[in-house]
Amino acid sequence: MESMTGYAFLEKSTDQFSYSVEIKSLNSKYLEVFVNLPRTLRNDENEFAAMVKKSFTRGKIELNIDLFDWNATKPVSINGELLKKYYREIFAVHKSLGISEPFRFESILTLEGVTHKERSSISTKSRRDIINSIEAVIKKTIDMRKKEGTALRKDITSLLSLIGSDVNRIRLLSKKAVEEKKELLVNRLRGITNGSIDNNRLYSEISILAEKLDINEELVRLGDHLEKFKIIIKDKDQIGRKLDFLCQELFREINTIASKSSNSGISQHVVDVKNNIEKIREQCRNVV
Repeated sequence: MESMTGYAFLEKSTDQFSYSVEIKSLNSKYLEVFVNLPRTLRNDENEFAAMVKKSFTRGKIELNIDLFDWNATKPVSINGELLKKYYREIFAVHKSLGISEPFRFESILTLEGVTHKERSSISTKSRRDIINSIEAVIKKTIDMRKKEGTALRKDITSLLSLIGSDVNRIRLLSKKAVEEKKELLVNRLRGITNGSIDNNRLYSEISILAEKLDINEELVRLGDHLEKFKIIIKDKDQIGRKLDFLCQELFREINTIASKSSNSGISQHVVDVKNNIEKIREQCRNVV
């Protein structure tokens, strides 16, 4: 069993710069991959996304890469013609306005288009380092998801055990409840008929009552679903949707039991079973 929740972060340096690689994994119905890269790595987006898709089967996966602390100084070029044009225009305005303060030539360098920094390029070695780091972070995220999955399996197994105990108690109480209803029915018929009971009618009424109160089929199906749960949670494939479906089936059976029984003891166990099924369902929504 593998959880869809995971996180990993790695920070390293190359000869050119320092960088960080981060992966966040959250639950989702499908596999969703989001890649956030600096402009220098935009051409590698499809390749990095493919690495993530190859490693995960379900969940919302977000890959973030950041580059910082560049070691190499970026080359700077100056647009001489534009600089001269700015200078002539600004000097003319400066002179016509009679400004007493001296004209500062370096202020022109800050104007748009005068200077241009060359875009940094990433070396083959630096790119390989980043790819290796992505692979390492992917592995760490998967390891965390598996660790979370182990914890989920433990919790679900514990909840299944509680449900099984409640189902057994419901089974015992249901037999007692039917006998009590039969006795109540006989006493009512005696009261209505002044003690003279038509056995054929009695057996007919008891048969109808027993059929209405019989929850044996539902209990058998509940037991089958619980056993399937225990088997499926041991699988290593995608099981989240299978478990969610089984939770729906468990709800269906326990709701039918609730509608058939008016016994207070059974009703209390039904509430407990429903609460634990809901807890399992919440857990299963985070299972791959």
